[in-house]
Amino acid sequence: MSVDPKTISLSEAQRRVLAELSDRSGKPWPEVFTEALSANRPRPETNGQNGESFSEAAERMGLVGCVEGPTDLSTNPAYMKGFGQRAE
Repeated sequence: MSVDPKTISLSEAQRRVLAELSDRSGKPWPEVFTEALSANRPRPETNGQNGESFSEAAERMGLVGCVEGPTDLSTNPAYMKGFGQRAE
């Protein structure tokens, strides 16, 4: 469906941005507009989750490996002192 952007309730500045994005991408403005709406649409959830695990989400957000320090605390004997022993 083709709709004239002037019939959509947009400010003049918003129309200018839409036209600039359309020109820059070489795509028709309805396609640019649809992509922008799709990018900001909430993703459907399944049972309260978005279908990805914590580690997948952390990887996607660039959080995996972003902290400096030892890669595995178990390699340092000082961290393992007393591990597995009963507290008395």
